[in-house]
Order: sequence, then structure tokens, then C-alpha cells
Amino acid sequence: MTLKKIMVAGGGTLGSQIAYQAAFHGKDVILYDISDEALMQARERIEKLSPSY
Repeated sequence: MTLKKIMVAGGGTLGSQIAYQAAFHGKDVILYDISDEALMQARERIEKLSPSY
């Protein structure tokens, strides 16, 4: 079985890292959290994980 789409519930430290790694490895990722503010914080954490080009 090959996973192509990943849904991560919770964008905290661990969830952000899981979402980033899955996307980095070519998966379609949906990140779910309880509020827009929590999602924005998750986005900031993910951007810090991304290499700067």
C-alpha cells in the first residue's frame, strides 16, 4: 500500500514536523488544527524547517 495523501491532526511541534516531512517526500498533506491562529503558528514552525534557497 502506497500512501499519497496524508492528513495530520494537530499542528503543534510534532504535527508540524510530520506534515513537513510528508510534504518534503512528495505527499499531499492536509494539516488540521482547532483554529486559524493555531494553523498560522504551525505554518511559521514549518517555514522555519524549510531550507532557504
